[in-house]
Amino acid sequence: MMSTVPNLKKEFEDVLGGLFLMIAFTLVWAVIGEVALHGRDYWGIGVLFAIVIGFLLVSYMKFYTTSKKIKVEAVPASIEDKAKSKWFNIIFIVEGVAIFVVVNVLNNTGNGNYFISCFALIVGLHFFPLGKIMERKAYYFMGGFISLGAILGIILTSKGFPAYEVTGIVGAWCAFATSAYGITLINRGNQLKLSSSL
Repeated sequence: MMSTVPNLKKEFEDVLGGLFLMIAFTLVWAVIGEVALHGRDYWGIGVLFAIVIGFLLVSYMKFYTTSKKIKVEAVPASIEDKAKSKWFNIIFIVEGVAIFVVVNVLNNTGNGNYFISCFALIVGLHFFPLGKIMERKAYYFMGGFISLGAILGIILTSKGFPAYEVTGIVGAWCAFATSAYGITLINRGNQLKLSSSL
């Protein structure tokens, strides 16, 4: 049965878009951490987040199937939506430039072992302006949590901890943050399903 609930299609698409990104980010961070540790954790990080990613994927497919049952409503993008999209793109461009600059500075100063932690810090910080633009409080929490993990990594590196340990910790820390937000999106998707009776 086709649903004609106003804006429901867009809300599901928002959940799907966010969930897709969290699946990708969790995978990337888990791989970074596990590759660095190379089994020293008995592949615990890999196994744990493989299960989490599997759960996120199943939920993604469930919501995707549900969204297809909803009648598409021709709603033109508002000026506000266009402005959000513009700033969203600007933030990601700035983030990319910042990562490029940091990589070069660290490599040229012989501090390449700080890269993953600095990379995580840039990623964490970008969620703050993103949270304001997209009006999502959860982004502030995720950004703060990832930034704390990055700062911890920088401190551990400065204390002489091996790069593989620091990378493993930061990778797992960030994967936990992205998977946790993914779970909040699943809760949101389930609420949409209940409210739409699909």
